[in-house]
Amino acid sequence: MVSFMGLVWLILSLGLACIYGLSLTSAAWFISKTVSFGIFVHCHGVTNALCNQTCTVYRRLDDIPDVSWQIAAVLLFGGWLMLIFGAVLILSWTFIPEGLCQRRVCTPARYAQTAAVFATILGLLIFPFSLDSPFALEACGSSWIYNSGNCQLGWGFMMAIISVMLSCLLPIIGRYNLNEIKTKILLSSVQERMLVLE
Repeated sequence: MVSFMGLVWLILSLGLACIYGLSLTSAAWFISKTVSFGIFVHCHGVTNALCNQTCTVYRRLDDIPDVSWQIAAVLLFGGWLMLIFGAVLILSWTFIPEGLCQRRVCTPARYAQTAAVFATILGLLIFPFSLDSPFALEACGSSWIYNSGNCQLGWGFMMAIISVMLSCLLPIIGRYNLNEIKTKILLSSVQERMLVLE
C-alpha cells in the first residue's frame, strides 16, 4: 500500500513532468511584437493574434539556429526524459510490494530526478547565451547574453523555471518516503518477533 508521502511524490512527479513538457513545446520563451521563440519552436506574426502566426518546429538538432541553443536543447530535453523516467519508476512502485522500493525502484527514481534537476538547471542557464545569435538579434533587436533586448520573458521559460524549482523537492520527498517505508518494515519485523517470543 502506498503511503501518503509516496502518493504526494507520485502526483508531484507526474504533474511536474507534464508541466515541464508543455513548457518545452511552447514558443513562448522569449516574445517580441512579431516573433516568439522557445527551445523547439519559433513563430512569426503578431504575437497577440495566435491565429495569424506561422510556426516552425525544429525537428532536428541541426535546425536550431545557434550552438548554445542546441546544447541547451539537449540538456533540457535530457532533463525532461530523466524526469519522466523517474515518474515512471515511481508509478511502477505503486504496483510492486513495499519491500522492493528501497533498492530497486525508489533509489534509482531519486537519482534520475536529481540528474534531471541538474541537467535542467544547466540548460536553463545556457539557453540565454543564444540571445547573442543572429536569429535572436534579428528577433529581439539589440539582445546579448542574458539581455533580451526588445523581447520579453514568456510564460514557457517561467514555467520551466518554476517546474525545476519544484523538482528540487522530489528527491527530498523520495528520501522521506524511503525512510517512512524503512520504519514500517522495521516496526512490522519487531512486532513479528514479539509475537514469536510470546
